[in-house]
Amino acid sequence: MPWQRWIYYVPTPDDRATIVCLYCNKSQEVSRKALSVTCRHCSKSLKLEDIRVKGYEARRVIDTCGIVTIEKKGNAVTDRIHCGGMIVRGKVKGAIVSRGSVLVGPEAEIRGDVTAPLLAVGAGAILEGKYAIGPKAESGSAGC
Repeated sequence: MPWQRWIYYVPTPDDRATIVCLYCNKSQEVSRKALSVTCRHCSKSLKLEDIRVKGYEARRVIDTCGIVTIEKKGNAVTDRIHCGGMIVRGKVKGAIVSRGSVLVGPEAEIRGDVTAPLLAVGAGAILEGKYAIGPKAESGSAGC
């Protein structure tokens, strides 16, 4: 019979990833292929994709659970960047709140406050602002 030919695909644990909501700090499982999801706990929309800034970009807020990368010729001017991790090779002006490490290249510039569990800075980078680094810094950012 034709209906017996249908095979239903049930995702295996390899197709799932655990994320932490940027707003309520609660974890949930999502598909690895998803680009956005609604938090099950606070009902806010979450972007999961990585963001790459290659040129000048002015935004009020950059929010993603993924990695934000500012390339060498990239220049991000923003009120706030809230992300899962960050790599800076260019220039950033604005506050950064990261759930993961913030890696700053040797010719990079950050003008703004940074809150992250880990900060790695290359020699020659320009940093201007207040920095809260470590596990306590991450839990203090719950009220975004």
